[in-house]
Amino acid sequence: MSGRIEELELLLLAWEDGTLDDDGLERLRGILRTDEAARSHFLQMQMLTAALRLEGDAGLALPDVETLGVDAAPPPRKAPPSRDRARRAYRLAAIVAGLLVCLLTGRLAWLELTREPTASLTLTGRAVDQPTEEPTSLGIALVTQLVDVDWGDGQDAVEVGDALSPGRFAIRSGFAQIEFFCGATVILEGPAEIDLESAMQATVRNGRLRAHVPPAARGFALNVGDMKVVDLGTEFGLSVSPEGADVQVFDGEVEVQNRTDERRRVTAGRGLVRKPGGEIEETAATADEFVDFADLEARAQNQQDSRYARWKTWSESIRSDPRLIACYMFDEPDSRRRVLESSLLPTNPELDGAIVGARRVPGRWDHKGALEFKRPGDQVRVQIPGEYGSLTFACWARIDSLDRWYNSLFLTDGYEQGEPHWQILDSGKIHFSIRAHERKTKEAPHRVIQSPSFWKPALSGRWIHLATVFDIETGRVSHYLNGRVLNRQTIPKTLLPEQTRIGAAAIGNWSMPTKPDAPFAIRNLNGRIDELLLFSAALGDDEIRDIYENGKP
Repeated sequence: MSGRIEELELLLLAWEDGTLDDDGLERLRGILRTDEAARSHFLQMQMLTAALRLEGDAGLALPDVETLGVDAAPPPRKAPPSRDRARRAYRLAAIVAGLLVCLLTGRLAWLELTREPTASLTLTGRAVDQPTEEPTSLGIALVTQLVDVDWGDGQDAVEVGDALSPGRFAIRSGFAQIEFFCGATVILEGPAEIDLESAMQATVRNGRLRAHVPPAARGFALNVGDMKVVDLGTEFGLSVSPEGADVQVFDGEVEVQNRTDERRRVTAGRGLVRKPGGEIEETAATADEFVDFADLEARAQNQQDSRYARWKTWSESIRSDPRLIACYMFDEPDSRRRVLESSLLPTNPELDGAIVGARRVPGRWDHKGALEFKRPGDQVRVQIPGEYGSLTFACWARIDSLDRWYNSLFLTDGYEQGEPHWQILDSGKIHFSIRAHERKTKEAPHRVIQSPSFWKPALSGRWIHLATVFDIETGRVSHYLNGRVLNRQTIPKTLLPEQTRIGAAAIGNWSMPTKPDAPFAIRNLNGRIDELLLFSAALGDDEIRDIYENGKP
């Protein structure tokens, strides 16, 4: 018997006796939807069960079970039944087959349609609102570097990696590097304000910038009032203020056009100053007045070093927080040991995790460690004893893609009463649940609380901070992304456990096979984790924000 069929039968047994939880139900739906052999086996078993029951109730010997589509050994030879009795048996067999088709259709429909009220999963385990068309994105440029930026009034803060759509972009101070989709790169020095118009054009309202335009982006243009600076494959600087506009060419040449279509070429080492009255004055270029790419990179490295030092100081204090029950900082970039040391103070080696498969890689900073989860078995095995009340989960993760139905952050093995599951759906929703009742009861096992979908393609490969707070007193669950609340929902009192517990669990995956040849669900995270905190308390919004601010790279 194949592993998939064996798993199907175990799931069906649990379903029949009312002990199948939501995760098992989703797995059963997925098998029946995607595996033709499993559907055929399900039909055969249902038909055989009903046929045997009918035979026992009616005292009839049905014809060869091969007519019902079931493989079985030939029955012992018996005296041929009477013609009428055989006729009745065949009619009953036909009725059985028809009823079983209806039964199968009904059961599959039940599996298709029934789910938790708050869940949004169909038979395939994918979200109902999962897009069926090819994903698309918007934007004409990307933010690729931010150094000491203070955002201007009315300007929404953006992150490195964000795509910029046409519109106003302003910074009060600091430096922002923007790469246009045409290939041109601009370093903007605050205070500055520009209007992004297309992948080939922008209008500079005020501020100072340096642009690098390779041959592939030749023709990139910047507008300043009634003047246009068209690049002809070069590197140049542009400064705009109430005193006028200053164009300086450091390499190659640009063409400066005015409203009368007068055109001037400015070559390397030269510049043009346009006065408020429109007068044009030629000058020599002063490249050192504009931040170049090497200088920006050095400033960015200094910013990284400063933030890492701040995180190190903060992490030393948080490790001794009495509310922490598990703390893993992953701060061992060069260690060859297959152990993830607990970072709690005072130290407790019993909380050390066992690394299985996962690979040590750089974390948020080059000199900080992380673990990469890629293969189906990659995980960190932990054992966390004790009983608790409220819980808070927080981690820094770099997700490459959400290509599993469930993408594990932290999952308890058995998911018994009081044990939590924290993961991300392939639709980009944070998924939290905690089992309220023992498996032997007929009551609903839990209420799943999901966030709105936070995932977008631009987040791939970027470090993000995820957190979920479960308040056992009120039943409220809050999900967070980068220190900000995504949503809050309340679990009904009837679905709240009296206590919470962890026990055996996995970081970045779920459980392990219970038998040597048993299949296991593929729930490993496709990405990296470089910090995970678990508190026995419901942290407030300000505390979650503080964790994010002190840890952002």
